[in-house]
Amino acid sequence: MTFLEKSKSHTTELSDEDLVKKILSSKDKKVQRSFQEDLYSRYVKKVFFKCVSIVKNRDTAKDLAHDIMVKMFLNLSKFKGEAPFGSWISSISYNHCINFLRKENKIRFSDLDDVKEKIADNNESEEKELLEMKLNQLEQIFQYLSEDERLILLMRYQDEMSIKLIAEKLEMGESAVKMRLKRSRDHLAKLFKKMTNE
Repeated sequence: MTFLEKSKSHTTELSDEDLVKKILSSKDKKVQRSFQEDLYSRYVKKVFFKCVSIVKNRDTAKDLAHDIMVKMFLNLSKFKGEAPFGSWISSISYNHCINFLRKENKIRFSDLDDVKEKIADNNESEEKELLEMKLNQLEQIFQYLSEDERLILLMRYQDEMSIKLIAEKLEMGESAVKMRLKRSRDHLAKLFKKMTNE
């Protein structure tokens, strides 16, 4: 049975948060294992596809997703319920993938805090243009973006992370994040226009 084939439809209607509580409080190992399998099945594919979207390699993503799922279970007691469980897993996934890419020297974020350009928080027209792009076109264009462009756009628009949270995850200043987002959006829009004009 392969990594992803282990995923199955969960058998409980418990919320993620209640499932975590059951896993942590259960004294019966068999019952605990059943709850763990439910939680695993809910998130293994989501984590895998999140990894694929970041590292762009299915084999690598499979290894990373396996590590993330192990890390998830080892750190369940650290989940405080202050944010949705899905957000907690997403955060672990991003951190793990970012650390992998940094170790592989595939991603380098330059801190642009010293750049004095001011970028308005409200880039409505640019964001509207981004949202109007068709999903299939975006998927095609994304392969032409750099790792750091792809990552920061996914964090902002797929996972709807705030500027502050992205800054924390990427260990950058908020002004640097805004600069990076603007440049990444500009590049994406340029590629989109080129594709639609061909």
